[in-house]
Amino acid sequence: MGRNVGDFPLEQLREYKPELTGKPNDFNQFWFQQKKRMNSFHPVVKASRRPYPVPAVEVTDLVFESWDGTPLTGIFMKPAGMKECPVIVCFHGYTGSCGLAADYLKWTALGAAVYSFDIRGQGSSPDFARYGNGSRVPGWMLNGILEYESYYYTNVYRDILAQLGWVKSEDALVTATKFGVMGSSQGGGLALGAAGLYENLDFVVSDWPFLTHFDRALDIALLGPYMEIVHYFKWNDPQYQTQDVVKNTLSYIDSLHFCESITCPALMAAGLEDSVTPPSTVFAAFNHLQSREKEMEVYPQFTHEMNTFHDEKKIAFVAKQLLK
Repeated sequence: MGRNVGDFPLEQLREYKPELTGKPNDFNQFWFQQKKRMNSFHPVVKASRRPYPVPAVEVTDLVFESWDGTPLTGIFMKPAGMKECPVIVCFHGYTGSCGLAADYLKWTALGAAVYSFDIRGQGSSPDFARYGNGSRVPGWMLNGILEYESYYYTNVYRDILAQLGWVKSEDALVTATKFGVMGSSQGGGLALGAAGLYENLDFVVSDWPFLTHFDRALDIALLGPYMEIVHYFKWNDPQYQTQDVVKNTLSYIDSLHFCESITCPALMAAGLEDSVTPPSTVFAAFNHLQSREKEMEVYPQFTHEMNTFHDEKKIAFVAKQLLK
């Protein structure tokens, strides 16, 4: 069916389940300690309700002061007057932001509330963390790349753990009757990581996830953030002397390594012409999910792009989960 550009044929993709040989032996213990640390953290969250022209929804601007003091901008929406309802946490794409209220009206139309926060350093949020190494290559992929405990995306996952804990706490702005996460690209990878780290989710939606199966992505991706790592070696380490250290750092945040812990219903999607997050990396994650209910939507002629056809699939999937 359809085309495959620079990756396995679809029949092979459906069976592609690489061994997790790069998963650190202390992966689960490391993240257990991070969860324990974030469970004891009590964030300061500033919430400011603002007027919105759609009377059926309430919109609130947020500033979430994370574990290291970084103030993360966010948005919260819920059906007007609701005190208890399903909650979805949405993660944005690389270089993106928490988004606008209009982005989430389809979820409030289903009766769900939505939280979305800027990833640190992206959107309008700063990053107060300090990183021990730099690079000639722009972007966030290389911040702290030689030290996995203080790596940029390790810090991002700490933020997410703190946010999920707050969203489910008594201090949250609504009581969650169902709880799901979703995102595309960077957001898709973070959604998988969140689902692997947080055991009590009701569903996860992950579209063409970035931060997934680095071993293959770094070999075949032609565009996008994976190329920051490729160019790092070209311009900073042309003889790959730090390769093992870099791969070790990435192994702790690779969403593929969280998939064995995911058991909730899952919807994923891949474009077969995607050279930013190659389809084999997406199928690798999907095939390692332990979810009894999981669906993969395939779009043969789509690259790494918006897909309104898939938006309809997501609405149907989420509606089904909310009715359970």
